[in-house]
Amino acid sequence: MKSPFFPSRAVALIALCALSHPWAVHAQTNYPEKPITLVVPFTPGSGSDIVARIIAKGLTESMKATVVIENKPGANGAVGAQAVARAKPDGYTLLLGSATANAVNYAFFPGKLGYEPSSFDMVAGLGASDVSMYIQSGQPWKNIQDLIAEAKKNPGKLSCGSGNAVTQVACEYFKRRAGIDVVTVPYKSNSQSLTDLAGAQLAFAFSDSTAAQAFVASTKVRALASAGVKRNSVAPEVSTFAEQGLKDFEFTAWTAVFAPAGLPVPVAEKLNVAINKLSDGGEMAQLRSKAGSTAMVMDLAGAKRFVNREISSWKKYVEETGVKADQ
Repeated sequence: MKSPFFPSRAVALIALCALSHPWAVHAQTNYPEKPITLVVPFTPGSGSDIVARIIAKGLTESMKATVVIENKPGANGAVGAQAVARAKPDGYTLLLGSATANAVNYAFFPGKLGYEPSSFDMVAGLGASDVSMYIQSGQPWKNIQDLIAEAKKNPGKLSCGSGNAVTQVACEYFKRRAGIDVVTVPYKSNSQSLTDLAGAQLAFAFSDSTAAQAFVASTKVRALASAGVKRNSVAPEVSTFAEQGLKDFEFTAWTAVFAPAGLPVPVAEKLNVAINKLSDGGEMAQLRSKAGSTAMVMDLAGAKRFVNREISSWKKYVEETGVKADQ
């Protein structure tokens, strides 16, 4: 004979579940109740850091909770990403993710990062910008063919600065496509490589337009070629690699907000709505207009499809080109 399942037992079971996961119940109804930490896996002044500070300010105002920026640079963004992957999935620790930390790194360091694609839930997209090659303003080169000719005259003497996995791939791929012997010098962020470029410590460097805009505005560096499909609207005078004779040389950097996997859906939805509003207007729109980047507004399902597609694309790209992280 089956035991009757009285309503009182159902109530007790529900209460037990609530006691087992009290943070989940609060997260769905009262989030946020305390400060939120937004981890930036690159140095202050990097493109990711610039975006993060705008988002932190906007979320602090719209969600009525302080958002604190914590820079954790190192290992192509893996140090900061790993810290977030290990955090509690309650919405109070977020990652300012990127194509480097959340796509290219999986192909660069398979099984060695301390985190996997399944370690994160992408909460919202922020923006995407084409990568460009930059040189010191005083250099005489008018196009990439001039630079290539110089490199061939002086094999092993020129250096390319990279500040993340995306720009490191760009350096290595350019060397292979151009058939030149150039030394790639890795930095913890694009802003650091551009600082050395401005100081004539490098021959050229690749960077996203967001990190580069301050250096370009100072007239210390200038773009020699854009790795976009078409010219950047902010710098229409800069031709693309394809226009300068190097076809299929396209690189795009992007940023997005990630949370540790298992974030309660109501919290994820609240963050998605709030970040999408910030990403599509205000200071973010002003930043994009200066850098020539585009907004990445998408719902949670769209965010999941996007990051899965990016991971697959970069894996294929790295495998086909043979580029290694330690080159």
